[in-house]
Amino acid sequence: MNRERTTENLNRIDDAAIDAMIADAKARSANAFRMIRRPEARVGVIRSPIGELLVADSDRGLVGLHFLWISNGDEMIAKMRRRFELVENEPATKKIASELDRYFKRGDASALDDQKVDLSIVESEFQRRALMRLRAVPSGSVITYQGLAAAVGHPNSQRAIGTTMATNPIPLFVPCHRVIRSDGTVGNYGGGVDRKLMLLEREGFRVGPDLKMPSDAVLGHRGTHIFCRPDCRAAQRADQMRMLIFADAKRAEHAGLRPCKLCHPA
Repeated sequence: MNRERTTENLNRIDDAAIDAMIADAKARSANAFRMIRRPEARVGVIRSPIGELLVADSDRGLVGLHFLWISNGDEMIAKMRRRFELVENEPATKKIASELDRYFKRGDASALDDQKVDLSIVESEFQRRALMRLRAVPSGSVITYQGLAAAVGHPNSQRAIGTTMATNPIPLFVPCHRVIRSDGTVGNYGGGVDRKLMLLEREGFRVGPDLKMPSDAVLGHRGTHIFCRPDCRAAQRADQMRMLIFADAKRAEHAGLRPCKLCHPA
């Protein structure tokens, strides 16, 4: 009789242990599946004043924006598929459309600057740093390719910066239209030079037929927080790679800079 009871108790212990092991295995496998499951990106097409855009949004922010008048977006989709499960969900992209409406129809540049972005599909650390630094260039100002290269610690990497701008996965919201050549001309743009001009003019720059920055633009130094006229001796002596070009004095002051006491820009 004692032997039978002992055997029965052992069976109960074994069953309980097995049940516990199964429960633990299920919990571990569930955690593992959660870790390997790729995050979702919601994809849709929206209309904007500059044309149709393919956009993708993750839980961390805007992942991609593609000008559909350039191509059908296959390359961007292929890059996103390496990191995301793509879900066609145009209603979910309406927020992006509303932000662009704020920018284009109401002139609210903060709609671009405040939007969260997700640079997951950018593989190069250098490129991610350059794109994030570019987001600190405010509306109403531009930076040169050389200046942006210097801002990320590689002043001689203008060509790499050019490549980064050409492959920027989130134009408009990562404002590569605010990057110009060192000679003051606007340079190229993935969406077309005419659209770059339109964006710059919306942000205050009156670009002439020569495609150069206007003569009433002012130079703002990121180190001294002073802005000057372009012909100011102080500006000419300053580190040109730390300069931003502002459309006018009002925009420089709005960015927190004060006028030079030598040239009195106004």
